[in-house]
Amino acid sequence: MPYLKVQTNKSFSSKEQQIFLKECSTLISMELGKPEKYVMTAFAPKVEMTLGGSEEPSLFLQLKSIGLPDTKTKDLSNKFACLASEKLEIAKDRVYIEFMDVPRGFWGWNGILF
Repeated sequence: MPYLKVQTNKSFSSKEQQIFLKECSTLISMELGKPEKYVMTAFAPKVEMTLGGSEEPSLFLQLKSIGLPDTKTKDLSNKFACLASEKLEIAKDRVYIEFMDVPRGFWGWNGILF
């Protein structure tokens, strides 16, 4: 049920994208205590974006999940920023992250709601 969408203005190969997504999937599963078989990650194609009026490489992450505790967001923010810096070579101060706790009745899977 956790879903991570990755958007950036920097180009990456399909292999680089998959490596980053798999590491994010594992991180989300471990940090939120959710089975990885329910974690979905997506890497959007290169998009035009600016941050602070600059076209330097930047990254926007959206993490949505049922029962996303605000006590986890600070640590997740740091871990995602470090991962982006290490794997994508995007500076931590060029990473924005949106966290969203989704109500159970607004998340469907397998033809049912959680």
